[in-house]
Amino acid sequence: MTAIGLVLIAIGAVLKYAVTVEANGVDLDIIGLILMAVGAVGFLLGLFDGSFRKTRVERHVSEDGRHVIEENESSGL
Repeated sequence: MTAIGLVLIAIGAVLKYAVTVEANGVDLDIIGLILMAVGAVGFLLGLFDGSFRKTRVERHVSEDGRHVIEENESSGL
C-alpha cells in the first residue's frame, strides 16, 4: 500500500504544480490536492500495517530426530 500511496502523491503533485492546462468544469489543482491527501493516508496506513503484526514460529524435532515440524502463526490487530 505504501507504493500506491507514493504513486498517488506523485500524480497529485504533477496535477497541482506542473499541469497548466485549463479544463472546463474540472479544477485540476483540487484533484491534485485530493490525490496527494489520499496518497499520504495510504502511505501512512502501509507503514503502520506491518508493524502491528505478530508472527510466531515453533519448531519441533520428531522423536527419531529426522524431521523438523514448523508451525507458523500470524495475528494482526
